[in-house]
Parts: sequence; structure tokens; C-alpha cells
Amino acid sequence: MSSALLILALLTPLLTLVFVFTRIGGPLTVVAALPALAAAIAVPAGTSIDIPWLLLGTRLGLDANAGIFLLFTSLLWMVAAAHAASQLQVDVNAVRFRIFYLLAMSGNFILVLGQDLISFYLGFALMGLAAYGLVVHDGTPLARRAGRIYLVMTLVAEFALLFAFVMMYWRTGTLSPNHAQLIGAGMLELGLLMLAFGIKAGVIGLHLWLPLAHPAAPVPASAVLSGAMIKTALIGWMRYLPFGHESLPEWGLLLLIAGAAGALLALPLGLPQTNPKVVLAYSSVGKMGSMVCALGLALIEPSAAPAIIAAVTLFAAHHGLTKGALFLGFGVVKSSSSPWAFSLLVFPALALAGLPFTTGALAKEFLSLSVLGVAEKWSWVFFWLLPIAALSTALLMARFLYLMSGLAERKSSFPLLPALPWLGLLTVILLTPLAYDGLPSPVKNSWPIAIAAATAILVTRARPALLTSLVGRIPPGDLIVPLSNLTARLVAAYRLSRGRLRAANEAG
Repeated sequence: MSSALLILALLTPLLTLVFVFTRIGGPLTVVAALPALAAAIAVPAGTSIDIPWLLLGTRLGLDANAGIFLLFTSLLWMVAAAHAASQLQVDVNAVRFRIFYLLAMSGNFILVLGQDLISFYLGFALMGLAAYGLVVHDGTPLARRAGRIYLVMTLVAEFALLFAFVMMYWRTGTLSPNHAQLIGAGMLELGLLMLAFGIKAGVIGLHLWLPLAHPAAPVPASAVLSGAMIKTALIGWMRYLPFGHESLPEWGLLLLIAGAAGALLALPLGLPQTNPKVVLAYSSVGKMGSMVCALGLALIEPSAAPAIIAAVTLFAAHHGLTKGALFLGFGVVKSSSSPWAFSLLVFPALALAGLPFTTGALAKEFLSLSVLGVAEKWSWVFFWLLPIAALSTALLMARFLYLMSGLAERKSSFPLLPALPWLGLLTVILLTPLAYDGLPSPVKNSWPIAIAAATAILVTRARPALLTSLVGRIPPGDLIVPLSNLTARLVAAYRLSRGRLRAANEAG
């Protein structure tokens, strides 16, 4: 039974491609994620199956962390597909969207379930390339520009991962290395792993594609891009770095600094944005930064790795579902202009900011407990980082809600039927904390939201000119503008020098 579920989880999205041109293509796209969800619930942790005749020998399986990743990603893929089925009915390119959506979904599931290097890379590449079709779906100039930047960075990540895996296989002699066999990796191998998964995670400096791809893609695609796809970087690091078996202080410090920088810079980069989806994208940069920072500490302190990895996994589940709900809620509010929809959108925004008795408060508490006191030399970083990151997220959510409030008109009615997938996801997020006996202190988790709310009210009411002066100062993608200008100047200088050299040769 378990083996059949694992195989069905991989094959169903691919088999569904046969029906995308029919009338049942939309509903079947929703059902395509159901076997993966069932596998995440029913297959026991530690289950694995070997398929020696597939590729060079394929191993599928679920450990505890992979099971949680499969659970929340499959749920998000299913809910986003249901949203797409109702919102893209009049889209002439709906069939094309479903094709790329199913391919990306399949790649995501292959990556999570694949326990060998080849299947992991196959899933990583399939998901990344198929997501390009989702980013450029609308065909606008902005979408094509975002798609070009996304594709270039995705290909860099895939080539880096391929070379890292080749070196890993050459060194270990196996396509399914365990953590003990990963000990002793060289600088180049580790550097390529950091680069490949750093791009996918949107680590600061490698995040340039993320604030461009999110607003360009249709709403359901944005939900899975931020909620599911960027989380695959965490799976890659957890699976192919020697957590718990070897201390890598230099690389751990790199992740620690890069993650902290992302968590802190998300606010100044995201606050001036005028597109709500761009604000959500920079919020993802910040939240991923906190998780990457925690993994950096786990690399420095092997004894702390199991607790930190478990906490990061739960944090990823919270962020994936909540961010998916925010993107889908953006679509519901934008299409309906309903004030009731806007009111419901406030809940996932507060959950992401860590409102007491929500998944955000639980995730923050688990992450805090896993890192504070583990290593006195570095735990102070999280003592300051987590509260500041919570405040940053709360302020970004205040900005997001402020922008969304302009889309809600009081006369519009709530679109119950199209919003059902979103309402279902909100219900899951709302009820999840009830599964835990001990909830964090409400006071401990309330002050960032209180300060953010007070700051937002003060700025918008007392000093609106202050906010207006900041709006639009930083373009989406931030560093991509000066980098594009620099590239254009270098190309122009190269062409000019070649022209002069050609003219000199002709004159000579």
C-alpha cells in the first residue's frame, strides 16, 4: 500500500497531462495532488522503495521531514489548482497554464520523494524549468522580463547542482549517500550546493528573480512559487549537507550572515513597494532568511542540528501555507473587491506576523527554542534576530493590507463559491494550533504586531508625506536595475572596442 501511494504520488500529475485538453482538465489538475497528500498522511516515516530498473536505480521514500514537506506542499498545490480552475475559466491560455502547472507539481513531488541524486536533480530541474512557463504566462513585457531573469538564475542553479552531485557521487561512490557519507566534501562541492539552493531559496544577493517572478505570475502560480517551490532549497540543504555529523563553521557562518541579512533587509526593500504581490515576495525573502540563518547555526553546531532541522521544517510548513493563503487571498480580493474578503485576508497576514494562538506564534516558538541556548557564541544572533524579523514581517503585512484596502469596495458581495479553496486553506491554518497542547505566551508574541500597528497608524494618519516620499524609491528586484545598467554599459563598451579594432585593422 505504501509503495503504491508513493508511486501514484509521482505519476498522477504526469498522467493528468493526457486530459488537460478536455473539459475535465481543470478538475483533474486539482485531483492530481491528492495521492501525494494521501501518501504524506498514510505512509509511515522511514518507508522507502527501490526501483533498480528506473534510470540508474531510483529510491523513493519519506523520512519525517520529507513527510511534512510533502504534506503542506501537496495541500497547497491542490488548493491553488482549485483556485485556478475557478479563476482562469475565461483565460484562453488555461490549457497551457495547466501543462506547466502539472509539470512543476510533478517536479516538486519527485524532488521531495526522490532519495537518490538523479531523481532529486530530475525533480529540481523539471520544477524549475516548468515554473518558467508559469512566470511568463500572461505574456506582458514585465512577465517576459521576469521570465528571462528567472530562467537565467534557474539554469545557473541547475548547472551548479549538477556539478555538485557529480562530485558527490565521485567522492562517495553511491547515488543515495547518507549524512555520514557526506562528511569530507570539498570547498567546490559545498560552494556549488550553497549557490544552487541559495538561488532557489532567494537568499539575499541571489534573490533578484523572486520579487519579479511573483508579481508576474498568475495568482495560483505565485502561491506555489512562494509557498512550495522555494522551500525545496531547504530540503536540498537538509539532505545533502552533513548535518549532525560534521561541523562546517565557515559555511555555517556564511548561511548565518546571509540569512540574517535577508531577514533584516526585507523591510527596507519591501516597504516602499506599490504592488502587494511584490511586498509578499520581499516578505518571503525575510522569512526564508530566518530559516537559512537557523540552518547555518546547525552547520556550526552538529549537536543542535536535529532540533533545528525539525523546527525549520515546521516553520517552512507554516510559512508555505500562510503565504499561499495570502497570495490566493490577493486574487479573491482583487477579483471580487469584497470588503468581507479583505477582512478574512487580515487573518493570514496576522498569522504570518506571529499573532498569538496562530501557526506563526507556534513556528516562531519552536524555532526560538531550538536555537536559543544551544551555542552561547551564536545564539545571541537569534535573541535579537527573531524579534526584529517578527517586527519586520508585521510592518510588511501592514503595508500589504494598506495596499489591499484600496481594492475592496463596500458595495461588493462576497464570492462564496470561487473563494471556497481559499476558505478551506484558511480553515486549516486556523485549526492547526489546536493540535498542540502548550501554546506560547500571548504577551511574548504580541508586541511586534502592536508596535507595527501603532507605527502604521502613526505614519498613515500623522505623517502620510513620510510614507509617500519612500514609495517607489526601490524598484522590484532592487539590485537588478544597476546590474542591468552595468551589463548594458559593458556590452556597449565591448562593441565599441571591437568596432575600433576592426576599423584599425581595415585601415592597416
